Amino acid sequence: MSLRYRQQKPETNMLDERSGLLDGKAYDKRRGAQWFGWQHFIVFPLLIGALCFISGSRRSLINEYSLPSYYIIYNARVYTVDDVQLIAEAFVVRDGLFVDVGSGTELRQAYPDAKAVDVGGRMIVPGLIDAHAHLIEQGLALLQADVTGAITLSQVRSRLVSYLDAHPDIESNKEWIIGKGWDQTKWPETNHQFPNASDLDHPRLRHIPICLFRIDYHAFWVNAAALEKIGNVPKTVDGGEIVRDSNGRLTGVFVDNAMDIVDKAMERPGEKRLGEAIEAVTQRMVGYGLTGLHDAGVLPWQLDFLKSIVDAGRLPIRNYAMIKCPDPAQYCGDMVPQLFNYGDRLTVRSVKLFLDGAVGSWGAAMIEPYSDDPTKSGFLRMNETDLPDLVWKWIRSGYQVNTHCIGDLANKITLDAYERAFERLGDQGKDLRLRIEHAQLVRLEDIPRFARLGVVPSMQPTHATSDMSYVERRIGPNRVRGAYAWQSLLNAGVSHIPLGSDFPIEGINPLLGIYAAVTRTDVNGSSPHGPNGWYPSQKLNRTQALKGFTLDAAWAAFQDSELGSIAPSKKADFVVFDTDFMKDDLPPSKILEAKVVTTVVGGNVVYGMLGGFTT
Repeated sequence: MSLRYRQQKPETNMLDERSGLLDGKAYDKRRGAQWFGWQHFIVFPLLIGALCFISGSRRSLINEYSLPSYYIIYNARVYTVDDVQLIAEAFVVRDGLFVDVGSGTELRQAYPDAKAVDVGGRMIVPGLIDAHAHLIEQGLALLQADVTGAITLSQVRSRLVSYLDAHPDIESNKEWIIGKGWDQTKWPETNHQFPNASDLDHPRLRHIPICLFRIDYHAFWVNAAALEKIGNVPKTVDGGEIVRDSNGRLTGVFVDNAMDIVDKAMERPGEKRLGEAIEAVTQRMVGYGLTGLHDAGVLPWQLDFLKSIVDAGRLPIRNYAMIKCPDPAQYCGDMVPQLFNYGDRLTVRSVKLFLDGAVGSWGAAMIEPYSDDPTKSGFLRMNETDLPDLVWKWIRSGYQVNTHCIGDLANKITLDAYERAFERLGDQGKDLRLRIEHAQLVRLEDIPRFARLGVVPSMQPTHATSDMSYVERRIGPNRVRGAYAWQSLLNAGVSHIPLGSDFPIEGINPLLGIYAAVTRTDVNGSSPHGPNGWYPSQKLNRTQALKGFTLDAAWAAFQDSELGSIAPSKKADFVVFDTDFMKDDLPPSKILEAKVVTTVVGGNVVYGMLGGFTT
């Protein structure tokens, strides 16, 4: 699976009784859910069952209340993310669009027929956009076994037994236990090395096949029962690793492209499970103020499903979907219809390519070997000589190209491929907005190339704070200077850094990302360099961080003319918070305490309440 899942603190469920999500009284104009193909377990036959789920459901997964078509929000602290007027008191919405922004007194006089809504001095920001996330994977992760944060192997086994106790049908139906979250960097008992299949042995678990995603979702760890299901395993695989012990025996760990071997033996979730996952993740998203995401890897045959959801009025958020080909190293543009703002919810005009793995599993492709294991330098998941032609084919088909790159070698190769495309296009290539997803470990000499070429670094602040405990040991003190180098990129001339979470690798709540961006500490205020943050010169300020989750994200999807800021003629997506976390005199810890009061998409409430109008 070409996803990168990271450690996260257990999240507080903000969708409590205050949300009104369960009151069943909402206007059912747009009922919402979105499906992102769980690439390794959901294939075409599941579309039929899932479509039945959509057509058969009689209730809304996300209730959306239709406000009056014409209203004024006033008595607010509005952070517009618009250079014309950065802070305002009020704005006018008509037919789902912002009409005017300014002072409450002036707007109420200028628009006397508009319904006036007093928000009591609360903070309002544009709708938050996660610029790199995985929707269905997050939904399923909320329902699966979770060993995140386990610091011993016995804790892993204990959590799996508890999960089995809570789901007795697994044993009776002879199903797999699927879970996520293990991280060998937290385990002194394994010397921080990969675990073994025998480490999952327990009397209650022995006969049940178990497959656990590593925290970065770039490795599987399976038990002996799962190895029996898998059967014959090749000696090697290109672009991945089948981990074996010193005697050549399988350990049960499969990294990057080797994960495909396990996939073939894995069972698929049914439509009931999928429906539960959709409901779980979409409720969380709007509860955290997310009005859109860039869905980082959607298989071609899943687009009809997404369109059906939009047609049924069941998608409460905006989805900028990146296509993932069945074989990501091959071109599949002839299978993919482009969609531009389909149903005011779905856009398909970009492709997700994958060049390497993740640093936590030693899979990120590095120019020099890893400092903590000189026998490893990561993996290229496709032939580097094929990348320029593949990039060119997608560009010529009208697609934005977004390439997963973690290691410095992967970033260099992709910058080289992009540069070749720019040279071929000349002036026509000035606004391609080609993206590198993650851009985590970059050579210092390659940082200025992002600005010179106009390549967009799509980055995730919580990756830095999740990795900071071990990454310097892994790549050394010299190379770490180009790691998670946000300010270095800005200082080099990069004008837009779209920010995301990569959920479910990190938490869904975008405030976790804003906090990590401005502190470079964990949620307890700690870092390897102390409370001022890990390499604090790379911290973003609050304005830069908010811009990354709003206007920069919209810009990276060619949607900055209609989304990302509160400005006339743009779509009325906004979020009301109970705390003004943008005030510089507010301690950063208070950012994490802020709660969403209301989330609005296209002028309509999808979470909470606004002036008496509630979901």
